[in-house]
Amino acid sequence: MKDPIIKDVTVRDNGTLPGDAVAMAAAVVRERSADALLVSASEITLYVQKRLASPDTNISCEDIPVMLTRMVDENEDLHSLAGAGSQWYYSSRSMTDAYANILLQKLEGPVRLIAETVRHNSSAYQRPVPLELFMAPPFNLTHQQVFDGLETMAATDGYEDIASTTTSASGVYLYSTERLEADHAEMLAEWFHVGQAENP
Repeated sequence: MKDPIIKDVTVRDNGTLPGDAVAMAAAVVRERSADALLVSASEITLYVQKRLASPDTNISCEDIPVMLTRMVDENEDLHSLAGAGSQWYYSSRSMTDAYANILLQKLEGPVRLIAETVRHNSSAYQRPVPLELFMAPPFNLTHQQVFDGLETMAATDGYEDIASTTTSASGVYLYSTERLEADHAEMLAEWFHVGQAENP
């Protein structure tokens, strides 16, 4: 990870968490978000400890959660997400909450990414999603990853609600049966894939 540019940072040690550790942590999150990436708690900690590489200013294990909590509490643009085995951070100056959640689900693997995207669209927008969506940005899955993910879901408990429908023009759409009625999903898929093109 390249070092963020941090100007006028001086390390102070008064027996508590060095005050500038929070500023350094915030700078790391903002830089990674500007690069369209989430940053983990461990990455933040390693970077700050590297910058404070002195016996008098090292961050203890007890300091880490304090530093991360202060970082979010003291900066309105910084947010945390839990998943993929860690706590992850991002800045809303550079990415939306929705995009950050997509990045987190990508870290959790194609199966999770596909299922949660389908469920969200079925619930929040009452619409099925075209299969090719997952091969376009920001998802960027390969054709093989998508179909392997669907096969895994079909054989794994907890994904029984993920269903598909095929339009008259052979377009495949996915939806959640827990959040969208099958007939409604089929009608919407047909409209999105065929009806809109025939009725501009």
